[in-house]
Amino acid sequence: MSEAPSGPAPVLAGSSIIDVRMWFDESPWRVAAGWTVLAAGLAAGLNVDAFVAQASTFVLLFVLADPLWGSIWGLMSAPDSLPSLRRSLERSRVWLPYLRSGSPAARLFGMDGPGILVVIYRVALPVIFLALVVSLILHPAALWLTLLLIGISTAGWLHHQVESIPIGILYALVTVALPWLLVVLVLGGETNQTPPLLLAGLWTLHFWATETHSAGGGNQLTLAVIAATHVGLALLLIFLQLPLWLVFLSIFLLPTWLAVYQGQSIQRVRFWWLAAMLTSGLALGQII
Repeated sequence: MSEAPSGPAPVLAGSSIIDVRMWFDESPWRVAAGWTVLAAGLAAGLNVDAFVAQASTFVLLFVLADPLWGSIWGLMSAPDSLPSLRRSLERSRVWLPYLRSGSPAARLFGMDGPGILVVIYRVALPVIFLALVVSLILHPAALWLTLLLIGISTAGWLHHQVESIPIGILYALVTVALPWLLVVLVLGGETNQTPPLLLAGLWTLHFWATETHSAGGGNQLTLAVIAATHVGLALLLIFLQLPLWLVFLSIFLLPTWLAVYQGQSIQRVRFWWLAAMLTSGLALGQII
């Protein structure tokens, strides 16, 4: 009886030109671009009927801001997080003298390991192209914001060479500020957008401070910024004469300070930040 051949099973090529695979990155119950789109929509005064009437537009807003923009940011700012592309490179490798192992060209194009050009060509360009197409369908402002997102993501990649680039601020812009501004420009209409933009600024600052504090850069300054954003949220609701919503907002923000008092990581209360952001957006929507 002959023995079965040993060795790794053959790798089947994909059936598509562009391979798109999706998964939950960490817990979905945290402040992220997709939830920012929803909070901005609520702050713009969209009710259930308005959401249903503009369902296709809102879905495109979510797809652009969350999976597409998020992918561009992740691919450019953290290329090391990508699965290995070596097997794909070996299947399509062009054997030329100047691409021999160890040559400068081989290192540049990722033949001898991870290279930024291969990441851009094989991974970043397809998602950038798709994001630009969706932006053109949505609104001219979406196109400009996508180009700005690409620039911010490139700065995120440069952070690996220039440590002085504020990666935390860029991350907050990509997660909160840009998605919120996208909704305002596409769905805002003629209504007064000053309160929603102020709310977006407060939550952008809050996100930067909490992420910086949780990443190990936490100090009295980041806690002071978090406290300042909480006070700013309260003053905004008081100024807009929404005291009842302030009660709910205070309940959702209280776990942050309980965690600080108990010496625990504030990352464990991320869900309550999400609840507070959605609640504040819903509160502002009542006056639009």
